[in-house]
Amino acid sequence: MLFPSESSGSSFHLGDGDPTDSKPFFDMEGDKATPGLESGVPYWSTTGHRVTYASGKPAGKTVRLHLRPGGGKQTFTWRDGALENGFIGSPGDLLNFEATVYVRVHEDNGTHHSMSWKMRGGQHTKPEVARSSCVGMDVPFGGVSPQAYRELDHPTYDHLSLTPYFDYQLQEGRWLGVKVVSYLVEGGTRNLLFLDTEPFDASGTPRNEFRLFTEWHDRDGESTGHYTRAATWAGWETTFRVDGWRRVDFAYPSAREIVPPTP
Repeated sequence: MLFPSESSGSSFHLGDGDPTDSKPFFDMEGDKATPGLESGVPYWSTTGHRVTYASGKPAGKTVRLHLRPGGGKQTFTWRDGALENGFIGSPGDLLNFEATVYVRVHEDNGTHHSMSWKMRGGQHTKPEVARSSCVGMDVPFGGVSPQAYRELDHPTYDHLSLTPYFDYQLQEGRWLGVKVVSYLVEGGTRNLLFLDTEPFDASGTPRNEFRLFTEWHDRDGESTGHYTRAATWAGWETTFRVDGWRRVDFAYPSAREIVPPTP
C-alpha cells in the first residue's frame, strides 16, 4: 500500500479466492481462469475472449478484470445523476482510491495492443453509451508514449500523451506490477500510475518497489476534444484491461478507498 486505507471506505482483494466465483465484487465477463504457481508466485491464467473494435482494426483478444468493492449495481451515468449524487452506483463506490494488479502477458496475437486501468466508470454497453463514464491510463507497448484518456461515452475516446518519469515498455513473458492512484483535488482529480518492473523476490513475495511512472491531472473545463468534464464522481467499476495477447497471467488484484494526501 502506498496510501493509508480509509477505514470507513470499501475495499476488495482477491487473495486466494477464485476469480470466477467472486461476484459482485470481481467479474471477468465469464472468462475462465486456471490457477498456477511458479517460483513461489500464485497466479491465475486466462485466455480472455474475442473482441471487435469500433475503429475497424482487426478483431483480437481481450481480458477484463472488473473490481467493484462497493458491490451493488450501476445507477447513474456522467450525463444523468453522477455529478449530482457524487457516485455511479452507490455511496460505497470508490472516490479516492488505490488499485493494484500484477500481470504477465504471453503470445502476441499481432493485433491491437493495450493495457490500462479504467477508473471512475461503469458498464460499456450500447445503446446506453454514457454508462461507461470513465477515464483511464495506459501502460505503453511497442515504443509509444504512455497515455491517459477520457471515455465518458462508449466508445468515444479522447487520448492525451503523457510524459514518463523513466523508460519502460511492456515486455512479454515478464511480470509487472501496475498500480493506479486517483483522488480529488481542486478543480478535478490527480491520477498517478506506478509500475514495479521487478515485482517479486526469489521466494515469490512482492517487493513493493513501485515507482511513479507518469501522472495526469484531469481538470474540469479543460477540453480534450469531445469532452470538457473531469471525472470527479465515485466509480462503481474499476477495470484492468489487456488486449493483444493470447494469454494473460494475473495475481493479487485489489482496489480500496484511501485517505488522500493533503495539498
